Amino acid sequence: MRISFSTAALYPRPTLEALTMIGKSGFREAELMPQCLEETRPAFARKALEIGIEVSSIHFPLVFFSLLYNPYPGMIREARTMADGLAASAEILRSEIVVVHALPKMDSQKANLFERPVLDNLRYLADRLEMSGVRLAIENNPNTLADTAGGLIGFVKTLAHRNVGPMVDTTEAWEAGIDPACFIRSVKPIHLHLSDHSGEQKHVPAGKGEGDWKRIMKTVRELGYSGIYVLEPAYKNYLETTEKELQKDREFLTSL
Repeated sequence: MRISFSTAALYPRPTLEALTMIGKSGFREAELMPQCLEETRPAFARKALEIGIEVSSIHFPLVFFSLLYNPYPGMIREARTMADGLAASAEILRSEIVVVHALPKMDSQKANLFERPVLDNLRYLADRLEMSGVRLAIENNPNTLADTAGGLIGFVKTLAHRNVGPMVDTTEAWEAGIDPACFIRSVKPIHLHLSDHSGEQKHVPAGKGEGDWKRIMKTVRELGYSGIYVLEPAYKNYLETTEKELQKDREFLTSL
């Protein structure tokens, strides 16, 4: 198993420090979640490369989603400049996957304004990543058009790009009221984000909530999944005894 951990879970620590802590806790791979503009650029990627942990995937920064999903001409240019920087960073880091979300749910009037420019932005990002040998993964989310397995598959088909594939976030599946094992079986993901849930609490560390992890992992194995298992819990779980908690998470997933 290629077990990775997201730097988003160690927010608000500086990302380079987070990568160092993840490596010291026994992980060989990490997913980079840029938290500021500087961290989307190649110069930062070169600094991250020096730490020694493999940054095998990158999540398009949540703080800049409003830039990516904006039809304003100037923002489209900014989004594509950021796409260029992220693709160059992924190439430097030898990353395999960049994660992004589908379009948010919108009324028809807003969709008429936003849909085409945003889809074009995503296709541009997919094109640029393909030049760097990196795949674009579309994540499920209950607040987007990829809320269900059918919605996610449909959105990927709408993009109609050979460099785009679906991915599954287990917590987001639960939040949408869908068993993540069923979600995974339906979409056959190219990438995984793993976290648990407990009642209304989301992104609980895997194994500390209500999830049937043996069933999830059985489903993944049956599909022949050969991608990365990214642990992506909420940062509030790692404000204290951080390295100890990181080690527990890695050991839990390894035990499955």
